[in-house]
Amino acid sequence: MIRSTFQLAPGVGPYRERQLWDEGITGWDRLPAAPEVVLSPRLDGRIRAAVDEARDALGAGDAAALGRMVPQRERWRLFGLFAGEAGYLDIETDLEGRPTAVGILDGAGPRLFLRGRDLDAFQEATAGWKLLVTFNGLSFDVPMLRRAFPGWRPPPVHVDLCHLWRRLGHRGGLKLLEHEVGIGRPDRLDGLDGRDAVRLWAAWERGDRDALRLFAEYNLLDVVNLRTLMAMGYNRAVERLRMPGEPVPVSLPGDVRHDVTRLVLGL
Repeated sequence: MIRSTFQLAPGVGPYRERQLWDEGITGWDRLPAAPEVVLSPRLDGRIRAAVDEARDALGAGDAAALGRMVPQRERWRLFGLFAGEAGYLDIETDLEGRPTAVGILDGAGPRLFLRGRDLDAFQEATAGWKLLVTFNGLSFDVPMLRRAFPGWRPPPVHVDLCHLWRRLGHRGGLKLLEHEVGIGRPDRLDGLDGRDAVRLWAAWERGDRDALRLFAEYNLLDVVNLRTLMAMGYNRAVERLRMPGEPVPVSLPGDVRHDVTRLVLGL
């Protein structure tokens, strides 16, 4: 998908990009060499310069450089390139808005970092990620973590699934989206939301280990489901927006839920 993206150049937005695609210029390698003019002499020069810069960044695997070139709302397009170096993150907070837990999922599997145990270790665990996936993380998770951990630097590319799925017609939160696309949860977690997570954390602070395990499972299934929803959202966006691009494999939640169960039982 990124090799079909022309919104890299100043002055080229969705309309101009669609013009190029409709003219059969569906990828960087289909862009005719100068002096042939496709859009206008001014825009063509910008596009060719941007494509050359993006090719260099792509060859170097430089997610930060590509992320700076692609508009925020279109950074989901980088998932097809960096899926193997992506990480999924979800936080929980207490009533005062202080992080109590950070759940993550990446190639090393699911992990949970807890306040009072190892919460600050999430920073090192996320340091190698090139792409971050959250749900409403642009407004909530990332600002919360940056306030609590000023030295933390988020991955260079951030895809907020709340915004991507809104473009696909979804209205509502993560749990509603899971139901709409058919991603189930165990009955014991059905209906739980962020307010319940606050309650469960408070119960754990009073010594209720069962509450901690339920809290942990709730959080970790959020990040597991983010992985599935990212791939589904990417594929649906390519299809529904009639974009050039190949689908990515969709990993269903069940293949890592046994890891979540083992982690939770060890708490």
